[in-house]
Amino acid sequence: MRARRAGFVLLAFALGLWGVAGIAGGRRPEPDLLPFLKRAWPMASYDRRADGVVVVRRQGEAIGYGASASAAGYGGPITVALAVTPAGAIHAAAFLEYRDTPGLRPSVQGLLGEIVGRSVRDPLAVDDDLDAITGATQSSLGVAAATRGAAERLAERAAVGQGSLALGAPEGVLLLLFALALYGRHNRKLATRSRRSLRWLALVGSFATLGWLWNRPYVLAFPLRLAAGDWPALSSYLYWYLLLALLLLGFDRTGRGPWCPWLCPFGAAQDVVGLVGGARRRRPAAPRLFRWLKRLLLVAAVALGLYYRSPGAASYEVFATLFRGEGSSLQVAILVFVGASALFVARPFCHWLCPVDGLERGLRFLRARGLHALGRGRRTAPAPRSGSLLPVVASRPVRVPRDPLRVLRDRVFVGVGLLCAALVVAHLASAFGAMSRGSQSGLMSESFAVAPNDVATR
Repeated sequence: MRARRAGFVLLAFALGLWGVAGIAGGRRPEPDLLPFLKRAWPMASYDRRADGVVVVRRQGEAIGYGASASAAGYGGPITVALAVTPAGAIHAAAFLEYRDTPGLRPSVQGLLGEIVGRSVRDPLAVDDDLDAITGATQSSLGVAAATRGAAERLAERAAVGQGSLALGAPEGVLLLLFALALYGRHNRKLATRSRRSLRWLALVGSFATLGWLWNRPYVLAFPLRLAAGDWPALSSYLYWYLLLALLLLGFDRTGRGPWCPWLCPFGAAQDVVGLVGGARRRRPAAPRLFRWLKRLLLVAAVALGLYYRSPGAASYEVFATLFRGEGSSLQVAILVFVGASALFVARPFCHWLCPVDGLERGLRFLRARGLHALGRGRRTAPAPRSGSLLPVVASRPVRVPRDPLRVLRDRVFVGVGLLCAALVVAHLASAFGAMSRGSQSGLMSESFAVAPNDVATR
């Protein structure tokens, strides 16, 4: 009862905090992007959307879009701003922040000249579309990563690649896997061995397709984006809308959904690693500690994402680090610790850090409350009347001595889990710290680059 009451208090606090963060984030000014866009398209109006993308209009017609993103360089964060035409061409680019090695900036700044004129659909990768600067490889990678981040935010605004609503291979595979998971979970006639076989089939299929092939596991960024008031086009984000709808609707009587135990690609990767060390039969210690730790990390990440209008930065999962090799050095360290621990304990990331689990528990709580309010919740048997049963004298439980090696192992993995949580905090601080340090005087004007065939007054 106390745990349930504490969970309700935390949920109420989280909803209040997220509401305040969302309102404050909507009023938070972004002084850097506006001067950049005024130079790219003067004599126009500039409408900032909830996701931080600015729509540039002239006489009521959209003539371009602007956004910025940050990435880590060799010695600090780098923030790049892009101005994109409705056709998807990068019209202008500039640095809004450069906290990397100052002496490398004149050389790295030349990359902006290679960026303008390209399409937001291009890979924009070093040694592919962009030439790495000799002696500044890490800084070049940081500029490319920040450019890709801004391009991804702007890609859906461009006319390129938009089409009618249609089911593709990812959507079809997602529906098939969900159907398989629901059948395996809810068919009571299935034997235990058949149920396990279906679960492994679903997990391996999800790992191979939703994870390794398409890198589309469920992450925090998309629902957070919707919560911030930015609803992208259904034709461009059909897969994510479909996945979110299935997660919200595909649950059983206990409120649990099939995603985590049956379909999560990263969970499947941990299960496969656990087969080597026999981790399936060992669960991480201190479940209550990490249950609350996951909730607090989720509350903090969502609040920061809403305030800074950056859902991608708030999504601290290491899924893309595994499936695409993308992520900060802190996320790589988390992946290494989780991978090593998965040899000995079952699904350590799920038990220690996963925000999806915390989000699902919150939804499960709301579902249970809703069903209870509608009179459809679980009913408990009435307590027996006083005197109807003989009094039972409870004896003290006998303490069984624990294996010292097991105690040591549990303490080691609790320490590793806390270390991974500290790395998540450091990752969030690094991702959002660049957004709170303010601008550098004159940097935008000095680094501004425009496509040679474009006219600034277009």
